[in-house]
Amino acid sequence: MAAFNTLLANRLPMGFLERLVDQSSITRRQLETLTSYTRVSTGEIKLKDAASLASQGRTRGKRDRALTIGSYYRTVHQARKNVRESLVTVVMALWLGAIRVEDVRRLFELVGGGARELTDEEAEHFMQLLDALLRRIIV
Repeated sequence: MAAFNTLLANRLPMGFLERLVDQSSITRRQLETLTSYTRVSTGEIKLKDAASLASQGRTRGKRDRALTIGSYYRTVHQARKNVRESLVTVVMALWLGAIRVEDVRRLFELVGGGARELTDEEAEHFMQLLDALLRRIIV
């Protein structure tokens, strides 16, 4: 979890992220891996370093050894697949009229690209909008 905190400390308040991860289809480990993969793709860190960071706090295998690149990529793939499925689910809900475009747009505009920190007030507002959106979904 230390790597998770280090990788995401400058992005969003941890309480907010933890609330979102607990309600999402990706795991904390996958979020950590996606974040480090983004840093690899921008050249901020090397792939080997990202795999090493991902091995911190691992529960299987030899804890003092870095993950293999294959294991790291497998987690990246799983996370990307979960994100894709979540986005497709949103598209389907929009198509069916189960949620409104305006509601989704407000949520996305509030968090922007995720590169800035949200104030506690913004984070709470986001969670209220998310909860209101979820209550409106036609079942």
